[in-house]
Amino acid sequence: MEIYDFNALLESGEKRETPMVIAIGVFDGVHKGHQRIFECVRSVTAQRRGYESMCITFSSNPKNKNTGNLDTLRLREEYVSSFSINSFTIIDFSENFSKISARAFASAITRLCKPCVLVVGSDFKCGNPKDSADGEGMRKILHSLGYDIDLKLVDFVLSENGEKISSTLLRQLIIKGDLESYSRFSGQDYHLDLLTKPSRLQDDVMEFSREHISQLLPPPGAYEGALVVKNGLTFPIEVSIDSTVISFKCSDDSWQVDSLYITRRKVK
Repeated sequence: MEIYDFNALLESGEKRETPMVIAIGVFDGVHKGHQRIFECVRSVTAQRRGYESMCITFSSNPKNKNTGNLDTLRLREEYVSSFSINSFTIIDFSENFSKISARAFASAITRLCKPCVLVVGSDFKCGNPKDSADGEGMRKILHSLGYDIDLKLVDFVLSENGEKISSTLLRQLIIKGDLESYSRFSGQDYHLDLLTKPSRLQDDVMEFSREHISQLLPPPGAYEGALVVKNGLTFPIEVSIDSTVISFKCSDDSWQVDSLYITRRKVK
């Protein structure tokens, strides 16, 4: 999968004439609803000769300024690539971008590539609050710009209790420490990105300061998990979370920590 900055790709024009199947969204903490969108993108692209696929996402979650992210761009890139998406394009969600109208955004997409199919969730909306558009609205705008867009609206997925599976619901589960429900609704265990985070090894215990971790953390306590090191090996571990650090036993000081799965809260 190729990784692009949205503005840089606009300037280069590298994909301008490429027929594209496009998914747009934050996709913070890729869950079963997002997975349904990516499966649709993969299926549609496979059926159309000469088409490529692109996921357009954001550097930060505009709805989530203070509560912590569910993933990082690196983890999101890795997961999206598993759906055979050709391009992963990142928009820097700046103050200026937050003011853009839906029509201006649609116009930018037409300069980015040749949009042919738009795949979005049924609750999709883009543009500033005074000038926004849902999926059908984007189809109409793109049509007015000369593009006959095939719109694929993907229904959201419901939990067994009838709740809409969303990043908001997953965030609530993390805050409660309900990692098992998170895994069930997300389709994957909660995954912390530790690759570039500073750590300290003392008395066979590796510690990561909470202040260096941008992702949302569950409440203090002991958790079962799995450590992923840079060579791809995974080790089951017990994770301790308190008000200042995340820590776990580390018997090998040569480990290069990649990431950490947190799977279940231990009950004392």
